Amino acid sequence: MLVEEHIRSNKRKTIVVCGLMALLFIAVVFAFGYIFIGNIYISLAFALPIAFAYIAITYSTSVQQILSAAKAKPANPHIREQKLLIARVEEMSIASGLPMPKVYVQESPYINAFATGKNPENSVVCVTTGALQKLNQEELTGVIAHEMSHIKNYDIRLMTITIGVVGAIALMSNILFYSMFWGGAGRSRGGKGNEGQIILLVVAVLLIILAPLFSRLTYLAISRRREYLADSTGAYMSRNPEGLAKALEKIKNDSVKEKPLGSKTVAPLYISNPFKRQASGSAWSTHPPLDERIKRLRNM
Repeated sequence: MLVEEHIRSNKRKTIVVCGLMALLFIAVVFAFGYIFIGNIYISLAFALPIAFAYIAITYSTSVQQILSAAKAKPANPHIREQKLLIARVEEMSIASGLPMPKVYVQESPYINAFATGKNPENSVVCVTTGALQKLNQEELTGVIAHEMSHIKNYDIRLMTITIGVVGAIALMSNILFYSMFWGGAGRSRGGKGNEGQIILLVVAVLLIILAPLFSRLTYLAISRRREYLADSTGAYMSRNPEGLAKALEKIKNDSVKEKPLGSKTVAPLYISNPFKRQASGSAWSTHPPLDERIKRLRNM
Protein backbone atom coordinates (compact mmCIF):
# COMPACT_ATOMS: atom_id res chain seq x y z
CA MET A 1 0.00 0.00 0.00
CA LEU A 2 2.91 2.31 0.80
CA VAL A 3 4.37 1.71 -2.69
CA GLU A 4 1.01 2.56 -4.32
CA GLU A 5 0.89 5.84 -2.39
CA HIS A 6 4.43 6.63 -3.57
CA ILE A 7 3.30 6.03 -7.16
CA ARG A 8 0.30 8.35 -6.78
CA SER A 9 2.56 10.98 -5.22
CA ASN A 10 5.03 10.55 -8.06
CA LYS A 11 2.32 11.20 -10.66
CA ARG A 12 1.35 14.43 -8.91
CA LYS A 13 4.98 15.54 -8.65
CA THR A 14 5.50 14.69 -12.33
CA ILE A 15 2.78 17.16 -13.31
CA VAL A 16 4.24 19.87 -11.05
CA VAL A 17 7.84 19.39 -12.23
CA CYS A 18 6.83 19.28 -15.91
CA GLY A 19 4.88 22.51 -15.39
CA LEU A 20 7.82 24.22 -13.68
CA MET A 21 10.21 23.09 -16.42
CA ALA A 22 7.81 24.41 -19.05
CA LEU A 23 7.57 27.79 -17.28
CA LEU A 24 11.35 27.99 -16.95
CA PHE A 25 11.74 27.21 -20.64
CA ILE A 26 9.18 29.90 -21.57
CA ALA A 27 11.07 32.37 -19.36
CA VAL A 28 14.37 31.54 -21.08
CA VAL A 29 12.83 31.93 -24.55
CA PHE A 30 11.32 35.25 -23.41
CA ALA A 31 14.70 36.44 -22.06
CA PHE A 32 16.37 35.33 -25.28
CA GLY A 33 13.85 37.30 -27.34
CA TYR A 34 13.99 40.38 -25.13
CA ILE A 35 17.78 40.62 -25.24
CA PHE A 36 17.73 40.46 -29.04
CA ILE A 37 14.50 42.39 -29.76
CA GLY A 38 14.16 44.75 -26.78
CA ASN A 39 10.35 44.76 -26.68
CA ILE A 40 8.49 43.00 -23.86
CA TYR A 41 5.27 42.30 -25.77
CA ILE A 42 6.94 41.08 -28.94
CA SER A 43 9.26 38.89 -26.86
CA LEU A 44 6.34 37.37 -24.97
CA ALA A 45 4.43 36.76 -28.20
CA PHE A 46 7.61 35.17 -29.54
CA ALA A 47 8.23 33.03 -26.43
CA LEU A 48 4.88 31.35 -25.87
CA PRO A 49 4.29 29.70 -29.27
CA ILE A 50 7.95 28.70 -29.71
CA ALA A 51 8.18 27.16 -26.24
CA PHE A 52 4.92 25.22 -26.56
CA ALA A 53 5.78 24.09 -30.10
CA TYR A 54 9.21 22.88 -28.98
CA ILE A 55 7.78 20.98 -25.99
CA ALA A 56 5.09 19.39 -28.21
CA ILE A 57 7.67 18.32 -30.82
CA THR A 58 10.02 17.02 -28.13
CA TYR A 59 7.22 15.00 -26.54
CA SER A 60 6.10 13.47 -29.84
CA THR A 61 9.59 12.55 -31.10
CA SER A 62 11.45 11.95 -27.83
CA VAL A 63 11.27 8.15 -27.71
CA GLN A 64 12.78 7.67 -31.16
CA GLN A 65 15.44 10.30 -30.43
CA ILE A 66 16.43 8.48 -27.22
CA LEU A 67 16.57 5.08 -28.92
CA SER A 68 18.58 6.59 -31.76
CA ALA A 69 20.99 8.25 -29.30
CA ALA A 70 21.48 4.90 -27.57
CA LYS A 71 21.84 3.09 -30.93
CA ALA A 72 19.25 0.59 -29.68
CA LYS A 73 17.54 -2.03 -31.88
CA PRO A 74 14.42 -4.19 -31.35
CA ALA A 75 15.13 -7.44 -29.53
CA ASN A 76 15.45 -10.44 -31.84
CA PRO A 77 13.38 -13.44 -30.61
CA HIS A 78 15.52 -15.77 -32.75
CA ILE A 79 18.60 -15.07 -30.60
CA ARG A 80 18.47 -17.14 -27.40
CA GLU A 81 19.61 -14.41 -24.97
CA GLN A 82 17.20 -11.88 -26.44
CA LYS A 83 14.36 -14.40 -26.45
CA LEU A 84 14.91 -14.94 -22.71
CA LEU A 85 14.96 -11.16 -22.25
CA ILE A 86 11.56 -10.83 -23.94
CA ALA A 87 10.24 -13.61 -21.67
CA ARG A 88 11.51 -11.84 -18.53
CA VAL A 89 9.96 -8.53 -19.62
CA GLU A 90 6.66 -10.28 -20.29
CA GLU A 91 6.86 -11.93 -16.85
CA MET A 92 7.41 -8.58 -15.11
CA SER A 93 4.70 -6.99 -17.24
CA ILE A 94 2.20 -9.50 -15.90
CA ALA A 95 3.51 -9.13 -12.33
CA SER A 96 3.18 -5.33 -12.48
CA GLY A 97 -0.16 -5.28 -14.26
CA LEU A 98 1.32 -3.08 -17.00
CA PRO A 99 0.97 -3.43 -20.77
CA MET A 100 3.86 -5.28 -22.41
CA PRO A 101 6.48 -2.68 -23.41
CA LYS A 102 8.53 -2.89 -26.58
CA VAL A 103 11.86 -4.60 -25.93
CA TYR A 104 15.11 -3.19 -27.34
CA VAL A 105 18.75 -4.18 -27.08
CA GLN A 106 21.78 -1.88 -27.07
CA GLU A 107 25.10 -3.27 -28.29
CA SER A 108 27.40 -2.49 -25.36
CA PRO A 109 29.75 -4.50 -23.12
CA TYR A 110 28.52 -2.59 -20.07
CA ILE A 111 25.85 -4.03 -17.77
CA ASN A 112 23.02 -1.55 -18.11
CA ALA A 113 19.39 -0.92 -19.01
CA PHE A 114 16.88 1.91 -19.32
CA ALA A 115 13.18 2.53 -19.87
CA THR A 116 11.58 5.30 -21.89
CA GLY A 117 8.22 6.23 -23.37
CA LYS A 118 5.30 8.61 -23.06
CA ASN A 119 3.15 6.40 -20.83
CA PRO A 120 2.78 2.71 -19.85
CA GLU A 121 0.85 2.01 -23.06
CA ASN A 122 3.71 3.39 -25.19
CA SER A 123 6.82 2.33 -23.32
CA VAL A 124 10.17 0.72 -24.11
CA VAL A 125 12.60 -1.34 -22.05
CA CYS A 126 16.15 -1.50 -23.40
CA VAL A 127 18.90 -3.78 -22.06
CA THR A 128 22.56 -3.90 -23.09
CA THR A 129 24.17 -7.02 -24.57
CA GLY A 130 26.64 -6.83 -21.67
CA ALA A 131 23.76 -7.31 -19.21
CA LEU A 132 22.43 -10.27 -21.20
CA GLN A 133 25.84 -11.93 -21.16
CA LYS A 134 26.91 -11.20 -17.58
CA LEU A 135 23.71 -11.38 -15.52
CA ASN A 136 21.97 -14.59 -14.52
CA GLN A 137 18.18 -14.82 -14.80
CA GLU A 138 17.59 -13.73 -11.19
CA GLU A 139 19.72 -10.62 -11.65
CA LEU A 140 18.25 -9.84 -15.07
CA THR A 141 14.75 -10.10 -13.60
CA GLY A 142 15.74 -7.62 -10.89
CA VAL A 143 17.03 -5.15 -13.49
CA ILE A 144 13.90 -5.47 -15.62
CA ALA A 145 11.68 -5.03 -12.55
CA HIS A 146 13.58 -1.80 -11.81
CA GLU A 147 12.93 -0.52 -15.34
CA MET A 148 9.28 -1.59 -15.25
CA SER A 149 9.02 0.40 -12.01
CA HIS A 150 10.11 3.54 -13.87
CA ILE A 151 7.22 2.88 -16.25
CA LYS A 152 4.74 2.20 -13.43
CA ASN A 153 5.90 5.28 -11.50
CA TYR A 154 5.55 7.49 -14.62
CA ASP A 155 9.23 8.43 -14.39
CA ILE A 156 9.55 7.81 -18.13
CA ARG A 157 7.22 10.69 -18.97
CA LEU A 158 9.03 13.15 -16.73
CA MET A 159 12.54 12.15 -17.79
CA THR A 160 11.63 12.04 -21.48
CA ILE A 161 10.28 15.61 -21.42
CA THR A 162 12.94 17.11 -19.16
CA ILE A 163 15.84 15.68 -21.17
CA GLY A 164 14.73 17.77 -24.15
CA VAL A 165 13.83 20.88 -22.16
CA VAL A 166 17.03 20.93 -20.07
CA GLY A 167 19.09 20.45 -23.23
CA ALA A 168 17.27 23.28 -25.02
CA ILE A 169 17.72 25.66 -22.07
CA ALA A 170 21.45 24.92 -21.99
CA LEU A 171 21.79 25.35 -25.77
CA MET A 172 19.93 28.69 -25.88
CA SER A 173 21.88 30.00 -22.90
CA ASN A 174 25.19 29.10 -24.52
CA ILE A 175 24.21 30.74 -27.82
CA LEU A 176 23.16 33.96 -26.11
CA PHE A 177 26.09 34.00 -23.69
CA TYR A 178 28.64 33.84 -26.51
CA SER A 179 26.69 36.15 -28.83
CA MET A 180 26.76 38.89 -26.18
CA PHE A 181 30.54 38.74 -26.10
CA TRP A 182 30.66 39.02 -29.88
CA GLY A 183 28.28 41.98 -29.97
CA GLY A 184 25.28 40.10 -31.37
CA ALA A 185 23.00 40.84 -28.44
CA GLY A 186 22.50 43.16 -25.51
CA ARG A 187 23.09 46.32 -27.52
CA SER A 188 22.35 49.65 -25.84
CA ARG A 189 18.79 50.90 -26.00
CA GLY A 190 18.06 54.58 -25.74
CA GLY A 191 14.91 56.55 -25.23
CA LYS A 192 12.49 57.00 -22.34
CA GLY A 193 12.29 54.26 -19.79
CA ASN A 194 15.86 53.28 -20.51
CA GLU A 195 16.59 52.65 -16.82
CA GLY A 196 13.70 50.18 -16.54
CA GLN A 197 14.82 48.47 -19.73
CA ILE A 198 18.35 48.10 -18.35
CA ILE A 199 17.00 46.48 -15.17
CA LEU A 200 14.87 44.09 -17.20
CA LEU A 201 17.85 43.36 -19.44
CA VAL A 202 20.00 42.50 -16.40
CA VAL A 203 17.26 40.20 -15.09
CA ALA A 204 17.04 38.53 -18.50
CA VAL A 205 20.81 37.99 -18.62
CA LEU A 206 20.82 36.54 -15.08
CA LEU A 207 17.99 34.21 -16.07
CA ILE A 208 19.92 33.06 -19.12
CA ILE A 209 22.98 32.36 -16.95
CA LEU A 210 21.25 30.72 -13.98
CA ALA A 211 18.44 28.79 -15.72
CA PRO A 212 20.68 26.00 -17.11
CA LEU A 213 22.24 25.50 -13.68
CA PHE A 214 18.89 25.43 -11.88
CA SER A 215 17.20 23.16 -14.43
CA ARG A 216 20.13 20.74 -14.50
CA LEU A 217 20.38 20.48 -10.70
CA THR A 218 16.61 19.99 -10.41
CA TYR A 219 16.69 17.32 -13.10
CA LEU A 220 19.56 15.44 -11.45
CA ALA A 221 17.99 15.62 -7.98
CA ILE A 222 14.76 14.17 -9.37
CA SER A 223 16.70 11.46 -11.19
CA ARG A 224 18.50 10.35 -8.00
CA ARG A 225 15.34 10.26 -5.88
CA ARG A 226 13.47 8.26 -8.49
CA GLU A 227 16.23 5.68 -8.73
CA TYR A 228 15.71 4.85 -5.06
CA LEU A 229 11.95 4.58 -5.59
CA ALA A 230 12.41 2.38 -8.67
CA ASP A 231 14.74 0.11 -6.69
CA SER A 232 12.17 -0.39 -3.94
CA THR A 233 9.21 -0.69 -6.32
CA GLY A 234 11.16 -3.18 -8.46
CA ALA A 235 12.02 -5.28 -5.40
CA TYR A 236 8.33 -5.24 -4.43
CA MET A 237 7.35 -6.21 -7.97
CA SER A 238 9.82 -9.09 -8.32
CA ARG A 239 9.48 -10.17 -4.65
CA ASN A 240 13.27 -10.50 -4.65
CA PRO A 241 15.39 -7.49 -3.58
CA GLU A 242 18.52 -9.67 -3.72
CA GLY A 243 18.26 -10.11 -7.49
CA LEU A 244 18.64 -6.37 -8.13
CA ALA A 245 21.22 -6.01 -5.34
CA LYS A 246 23.41 -8.66 -6.98
CA ALA A 247 22.99 -6.98 -10.39
CA LEU A 248 24.08 -3.62 -8.93
CA GLU A 249 27.12 -5.33 -7.37
CA LYS A 250 28.09 -6.69 -10.79
CA ILE A 251 27.64 -3.21 -12.29
CA LYS A 252 29.87 -1.78 -9.54
CA ASN A 253 32.60 -4.38 -10.16
CA ASP A 254 32.32 -4.40 -13.96
CA SER A 255 35.81 -3.85 -15.36
CA VAL A 256 34.99 -2.81 -18.93
CA LYS A 257 37.50 -0.26 -20.24
CA GLU A 258 35.87 0.57 -23.56
CA LYS A 259 34.33 3.98 -24.12
CA PRO A 260 30.53 3.80 -23.67
CA LEU A 261 28.44 4.05 -26.83
CA GLY A 262 25.57 6.45 -27.30
CA SER A 263 24.96 9.95 -25.98
CA LYS A 264 25.54 11.46 -22.53
CA THR A 265 22.17 13.15 -22.98
CA VAL A 266 20.34 9.96 -22.07
CA ALA A 267 22.73 8.94 -19.25
CA PRO A 268 20.20 9.69 -16.45
CA LEU A 269 17.80 7.14 -17.97
CA TYR A 270 20.11 4.18 -17.35
CA ILE A 271 20.07 2.07 -14.20
CA SER A 272 23.69 3.25 -13.74
CA ASN A 273 25.42 6.12 -15.54
CA PRO A 274 27.71 4.44 -18.13
CA PHE A 275 29.77 7.61 -18.54
CA LYS A 276 30.66 7.90 -14.84
CA ARG A 277 31.13 4.53 -13.25
CA GLN A 278 32.28 5.58 -9.79
CA ALA A 279 29.74 6.01 -7.04
CA SER A 280 29.20 9.65 -6.23
CA GLY A 281 26.98 11.56 -3.86
CA SER A 282 27.58 15.01 -5.36
CA ALA A 283 24.82 17.32 -6.59
CA TRP A 284 26.02 16.70 -10.17
CA SER A 285 25.56 12.93 -10.01
CA THR A 286 22.86 11.43 -12.22
CA HIS A 287 22.43 8.47 -9.83
CA PRO A 288 22.73 7.80 -6.09
CA PRO A 289 25.78 5.79 -4.91
CA LEU A 290 25.61 2.10 -5.82
CA ASP A 291 26.73 1.06 -2.33
CA GLU A 292 23.83 2.95 -0.75
CA ARG A 293 21.34 1.44 -3.22
CA ILE A 294 22.62 -2.08 -2.50
CA LYS A 295 22.45 -1.44 1.25
CA ARG A 296 18.84 -0.23 1.06
CA LEU A 297 17.78 -3.24 -1.01
CA ARG A 298 19.33 -5.67 1.46
CA ASN A 299 17.65 -3.91 4.37
CA MET A 300 14.18 -4.34 2.86
